[in-house]
Amino acid sequence: MKFGSLCTLNVGGRRFSFSAELMKRLPLSRLSRLHRCVSESELLELCDDYDRDRNEFFFDRHSEAFSFIMLYVQHGKLRFVPHMCELSFYNEMLYWGLESADLQPCCQRRLDDRLSDCFVHFFPEEEPRCPEEPQSPWMERMRRTFEEPASSRVAQILAFVSVLFVVISMVMLCASTLPEWMTAETTDQHRIIEAVCIGWFTAECIVRFPRVSG
Repeated sequence: MKFGSLCTLNVGGRRFSFSAELMKRLPLSRLSRLHRCVSESELLELCDDYDRDRNEFFFDRHSEAFSFIMLYVQHGKLRFVPHMCELSFYNEMLYWGLESADLQPCCQRRLDDRLSDCFVHFFPEEEPRCPEEPQSPWMERMRRTFEEPASSRVAQILAFVSVLFVVISMVMLCASTLPEWMTAETTDQHRIIEAVCIGWFTAECIVRFPRVSG
């Protein structure tokens, strides 16, 4: 595509005008690549919109950051925008085709510190884990049956039975405090039911925690 002698960059609503020849020589790879586009579809891969009549390129980017980048183009010194996150400004630099080496040394150190902090935050060192012992398919199937009620019809029945035993155990515990319950016959019945409930809970714990039982 052929562009007019004067090009306008609309960055975040702020306009910057350059001659076509100057845009070719700018140390911003995104702008220099615009002149190598042979179709409008290729052009729109590098900018957000293009007005052919006004020869205006639209970029939905941070206008103040671009102003600082243009100061670098004019004076050769690139510094961070005050009150702007270093990582956000670095992202703008990468968009336009600059690297961290283009920053002033003091700003490079700030950027390195921020990148290091983010790396530690998002990728913390993991403690070495002991290799897990292989678990038999039968035990794994039993564990899923007890811990995942939605995995099968049997698992749903076992979940219902488990809740039922909990309710029975609570009822028996409350009933044992009543005076009329303290007879020889009811005490024996209470012990039998209590033993059954404890046996169920013990078996359930063994299946749920096979390593502990081993």
